[in-house]
Amino acid sequence: MRDKTIRATGATVVLLGIAVAALMQMDRGGDPSAISLTADGSTPTTTALEASTLTLGVEPFTYSLGVLAGVSTTNFWAFYGDQPSVWNSYILGPTKPALFTLDRSGDLQSELAVEQATPISDGDDWSVVVTLDNRFAWSDGQPVTAQDFVFTFETVRSLGLGGSWSDAFPETIQSVHAQSEHQLRIEFAQRPNLALWPHGPGLAPLMPAHIWERHVVNSNEATLYGLNDVTDVGGGPLALQDVTDDLIVSVANTGYPLKSVPDKVEYHVFADESAAADALAAGAIDTILSPNGLTSVQVESLSSHPEVAVETNPANGVRYLGFNLNRAPMSEIAFRDALALLVDREGLVERIDPVGKSTYVFVSGANARWFDAEAADGLATRFQTSLDTRLESALIGLRSGGYTWVTEPLVGSDGLLAPGVGLQIDGIEPAPLTILTTGDVHDLWRPQYAEEIAETLGLLGFDVRPVETDFDTVVDLAFTADAENALHYDMYLLGWTLGSPALPSYYRTLFAADGEQNNTGYNSEMFATQLTEYESSFDIAQARKALWHMEATLAADLPYLLLYSSSITEVYRADQVAYNEEFGLGGLQARLGGILDVSPALNG
Repeated sequence: MRDKTIRATGATVVLLGIAVAALMQMDRGGDPSAISLTADGSTPTTTALEASTLTLGVEPFTYSLGVLAGVSTTNFWAFYGDQPSVWNSYILGPTKPALFTLDRSGDLQSELAVEQATPISDGDDWSVVVTLDNRFAWSDGQPVTAQDFVFTFETVRSLGLGGSWSDAFPETIQSVHAQSEHQLRIEFAQRPNLALWPHGPGLAPLMPAHIWERHVVNSNEATLYGLNDVTDVGGGPLALQDVTDDLIVSVANTGYPLKSVPDKVEYHVFADESAAADALAAGAIDTILSPNGLTSVQVESLSSHPEVAVETNPANGVRYLGFNLNRAPMSEIAFRDALALLVDREGLVERIDPVGKSTYVFVSGANARWFDAEAADGLATRFQTSLDTRLESALIGLRSGGYTWVTEPLVGSDGLLAPGVGLQIDGIEPAPLTILTTGDVHDLWRPQYAEEIAETLGLLGFDVRPVETDFDTVVDLAFTADAENALHYDMYLLGWTLGSPALPSYYRTLFAADGEQNNTGYNSEMFATQLTEYESSFDIAQARKALWHMEATLAADLPYLLLYSSSITEVYRADQVAYNEEFGLGGLQARLGGILDVSPALNG
């Protein structure tokens, strides 16, 4: 689980399956605008939608995107279960509907559900009744009903489907009932917390019962996931139409009533970003979908074309220095705190990464749903005072931890930190330390950060050696324990992409004592109590309060030294397309290429 998760995107680690995107679709019952894949992958070339568009004499709008890989499956069950790649998400994500979707701020908005419903109790049991919008139809014309939701739930349970399916329908959901064609009742074993309702089944994709019922009978997880020749239909804004190695085509689902989408969406598959960038420069595609955005070199080259617009937006991610808390001196809070006080995070960003933003907390300032500017500023204050004040605070902690020098570090007349000489800890000279980092092509400044951190620790008297290597080696050393369950690193510099901004779940993953990616060895009773409070919350206000308690504990304990929040730079052909919404957190990547708010450019 650990290696598979960490290697999911190469340079950046994805904590959650991208399945939370929540617009979904597949299936067919006669309409050529639905998926019609045969065993060899062939499909009709003219859709009913295209025919009607031509009949009306309206110019169809084709939105062309470049991607760096195709789909590994056309079976939505498999994508949501055990193949949650970013490329599957981009392409299959818009083909299935859910009760709710997420807006740009991470707030829930209705999709199938007419409105948000509050769970009620009739004694020991809790349930919620959801009324569905009766305007939705699958792309073969069949209505989307409550029975489709019931079928999806019962398939997940009867076949024991894992991955995001089991996350969406956890064991605390007792049963699901269709009270009428467009009314749904979900019963819970206990009062549902915020993560369970509405964020669990509320964001789960619906599968069309009339297509899949016959395939589920006498099936199991493996055989269901292996079905790649089933003709499926769409119930979200798009329906998958044609899949080849080089081009994947989806068309608008005329049964989707909420927002208009392009008549056709083409995903052109390129071998690498350079090939995609060349196609964009030539006007062959409108934009590029890549989870890390483009490199500064590629952006500089493309920005020379007057038709190409460049957008840089905050990404939902952080870059950080991780500590091995099972090794001294990293295990000592005085060491970690001194480094955090003396590293000039704002100055590093200014000198090294002009599009980055220094950070002291995990929650992005662009995440309006969860960010608390007053709380964030309060946690940053002690790290932003004068160098004299910060140095004295650091030395107080270090002295109490047994640190002595022949000559202590001090702030010189030039305002710079002069190095300490003759450092000993409890009378012993400390051994050399290492910082592992990768010269990742998507983040060329990581080695520079490692050098600056090494220099800061050098001013305290440590011998610190940055070790630049490939991504896999850093991951193996920092996350893969040996036979004695020991990890062989001192410090390392990597980044996390933090999953869905709607309901942050990375606190457990990274910092719970049993967290799947807790490689630092962090174990705090106070944090555990706050995490329980957060995960037991029944509303946003309660959860938000608990979240900032966790942020304060992490800022004090420093299992990570947060350095900067990441950004994503994207490009598009402004002479060909326009977007009706600001890009915001995550840019186009966070909203599946902007298919719900793109239109032809006025001069296109």
